[in-house]
Amino acid sequence: MQFSKAVTYAPITSLSNLFMHLASPFTGKVHPLNVHPEPLFSTGILGRGVCVEMTSNKVTSPVSGTIEQIKRKGCEFIIVANNGLKLLVHVQLPTEYASLDRQPINAFGKEQIEQGEVLAYFDLPTSQLKILGTLIVLNADKLGPCYYPLKQVTAGQDPLLTLTRK
Repeated sequence: MQFSKAVTYAPITSLSNLFMHLASPFTGKVHPLNVHPEPLFSTGILGRGVCVEMTSNKVTSPVSGTIEQIKRKGCEFIIVANNGLKLLVHVQLPTEYASLDRQPINAFGKEQIEQGEVLAYFDLPTSQLKILGTLIVLNADKLGPCYYPLKQVTAGQDPLLTLTRK
């Protein structure tokens, strides 16, 4: 069962009625949200989004705005963009690396953040592990369809989500 509209692939050049692009917080291969192993994400209960199979340990801010909350030992950020969009940036670490000695270096203590600024860096061997990063727009109900325009992204450089107006 899908609770929110799915985000599908569509090249940027094929889209009309654009609202904005959200920069990718992650580097890696982009997947639709329904492939996420956690039902909370894959069913779209939280909102529209995509996940990225990360090939880098760096997580950057997709927008300029305010960090509202940092949860799960620095693996989950709720950011309110300057235009009012509310975003969830989540990193799912393998359980064997969730111990205190692998704690991420992140944006604790920061309130304001700029697009592309580092939120977290994890001291993990990415070549051997599957680390999944997720970006969800928590208040996308007033937007039109959302798309991911690229199948491979670089953190802080490429657009991960393209939002359209109704």
